[in-house]
Amino acid sequence: MECTDKEYQCANMFASFRTLLRAYNDYLSDAVSEYDLSPNEIVVLSSLQNVSSASQIAKEAGVSKALVSRSVKLLKQKEFIDVTISALDKREQDLRLTDSGIALAKVIERANTRFCDEALRGAQPGAIEVTQLILKLIMKNLNVEGGYENNGDEG
Repeated sequence: MECTDKEYQCANMFASFRTLLRAYNDYLSDAVSEYDLSPNEIVVLSSLQNVSSASQIAKEAGVSKALVSRSVKLLKQKEFIDVTISALDKREQDLRLTDSGIALAKVIERANTRFCDEALRGAQPGAIEVTQLILKLIMKNLNVEGGYENNGDEG
C-alpha cells in the first residue's frame, strides 16, 4: 500500500512532534537532574508561576487531575510547594511555590529559554509565526486546549 504525499507529510510531521517533545523533556530533565523530578513535576512547577490550582494546571498542561495531584503530593514532600484548602471552593487546593520552589522554577524557566533559543536558532520570525498559526489550527481542529497565549495577541 502506497502513501499519498499528504499521508507521508502527516506521518513525518507527527514523528517530528514526538521527537521534538522527547528532546524537550530530555533537555529539561537534564537541566534539573539534581532535583530528581519527573516530567510531570516539572510541568506543575512551571505552571505554578501562572496558575494556582491543580485543576488549572491539569487544564493548561492537558493532563489528568489525578496526575497533577500525584505530582503535587510529591512536590509538597520535597518542600517545593505549599498546599492550602481554597477559601472559595473547599474541594480545591491552592498551590504556592515555596522559596526553594521559586528558585527551582527559575532554573526551569532559564532552561526553557535556552531550549527555545537553541531550537529556533536561525529561524526567521515569519517562519516562527507561521508555525505557531499552524499549531494553533491543529489544536483547534482537534479540540485541544493548551499552548501559550501572549496576552491575547495572535501569533
